[in-house]
Parts: sequence; structure tokens; C-alpha cells
Amino acid sequence: MIFDESEKREVVSELKNSFDSIYNIREDSLKISRKSIQYASKSIRSVHRQELNEAEEYLIECQKCLSELMILTYDYPMIKYNGFVVDAEKEMVEASLVLTFEKDSILLFPSELNVSAVGYVGGLGDAIGEWRRRSLDLLRQLQIDEASKYLSIMELGLDILSELDYPDGMTGGLRRISDNARSIIERTRSDITNASVQAQLRV
Repeated sequence: MIFDESEKREVVSELKNSFDSIYNIREDSLKISRKSIQYASKSIRSVHRQELNEAEEYLIECQKCLSELMILTYDYPMIKYNGFVVDAEKEMVEASLVLTFEKDSILLFPSELNVSAVGYVGGLGDAIGEWRRRSLDLLRQLQIDEASKYLSIMELGLDILSELDYPDGMTGGLRRISDNARSIIERTRSDITNASVQAQLRV
């Protein structure tokens, strides 16, 4: 025999220890990812309520969770590049873009957020949807010029996405993200145009 029974058990034990370690890291990472996503969602909801200080507090907690997640998965690329880790990164990007534009009317760079290109692209695509929601809120308040500001940042976001020409497998579904953003922008532009016409008729 090449291996006796005790040697076989040693091999199995080594493999189990390795997989147990990976499994435990994965489970811990999944919990942190969920917590990070929850904080990002709370931050965005606070922005829509115009509670910007609260939104910033939630975003800070989200960023802390994401940092912890990246440290935890640093030596485990099979976990780090898993879907739930990328999702947490994407949600943090979305919350960061939404809050920063609300406060300062600027678009953050990927390098400022210290995120992957895939995370940034996904977060930017989702932020476009949140900016539409904000634009509609303003239209209901008859603030057409202010609503148009959000259309402008949405169009800038789509312009950025449209400049990227890489396979979906590399970009986390760039084509779908771009198509969805384009549809959202077309509807928003139509809503603003209709609101402008209605405002002129009321004069």
C-alpha cells in the first residue's frame, strides 16, 4: 500500500482543517456583507428623507464593515471575489455616490472609494436609479430646475458606462447595467419635459 490507514486519516484531517477554515471565513464574511448592505440601504433612505447627518453615520458604518470584510477575505480570493462580497462593495459605492452628490454635487472617482472597477460600475448603475427617485420627488414639489440637476448626473453616469467596452463576465453585467440606466434616463427626461410643459401652461 502507498498509504496506510493512519496516513489516510492525516490527509483527510488536513483537508478538513483547510475547508473548515475557508467555511468559517465564508460564514463570517457573509454576515458582515449583509450588515454592510443594510447600512448602505439605511444611508440611502436617509438621503431621500433629507436626513444627511444620519445618512453619513450609516455610510461610515457601512464602510467600516466593508473594510473588515476586505481584511477578512484578503487571503481567500475564492471568497473575496464571491458574489456577496462584490454586492457589499457595490452597495457601498451606491450609497457613497448618492450622499456625496446630495451634499456636494460631485461624482466620486473609483480611487476615492478604494473599490474595484466592477464594484464601482455596479454602484454607479444603481445610483442612477436613486437619482431618478430623487428627481421625481423634486418634480412633485414643482422644483423642475433642481430635478434637472439629477438628470444631468444620471446622464454623466451613463456616459461613463457607455465608454466601457468589455465582456460582461469582466464587468459584472455592464451591458444590462447600461441598458437599464438608459431606460431610466429616458423616462426621467420625459417626466421633466412633461413637468416643464405643464408649468408653462400654468403661467
